[in-house]
Amino acid sequence: MEGPRKCYPPLRRVLVSGGTHGNELGGVYVVRHGAPCLRRPSFSTQTVLTNPRATAGGVRHIDTDLNRCFTLEALSQCASADSPYEVRRALELNQTFGPKGSDQAVDFICDLHNTTANTQACLICDTQSDYLSLHAARYLQVLT
Repeated sequence: MEGPRKCYPPLRRVLVSGGTHGNELGGVYVVRHGAPCLRRPSFSTQTVLTNPRATAGGVRHIDTDLNRCFTLEALSQCASADSPYEVRRALELNQTFGPKGSDQAVDFICDLHNTTANTQACLICDTQSDYLSLHAARYLQVLT
């Protein structure tokens, strides 16, 4: 027997990011060339090259892993000119597309990565209650 259905608010803003690790070029390609394919009439789609300096250098990161800079604790810190590049970049991205956890923040972020390992598609979800990511994961399972 099915339980009561839950209604979720519609998506308003989706962010597709690539280049978090500058040596992973799949997401960079999508951000630079695939944006028209990502547009939908039901929500706005934005793209961002998350780590442009690492991408330009073809390296994973400049000072530290950008993915590790998006915790609420890290985002609540003040950056200085001496702060690692990725820390300053995370604060800038949070200012532009957040603040994280607020009503003004984008509704869904798809951060594209790639690997040299022989693997199928992988979707990492923040929490088990992230219904949209779980539905996307199921969709990818069915496709592959």
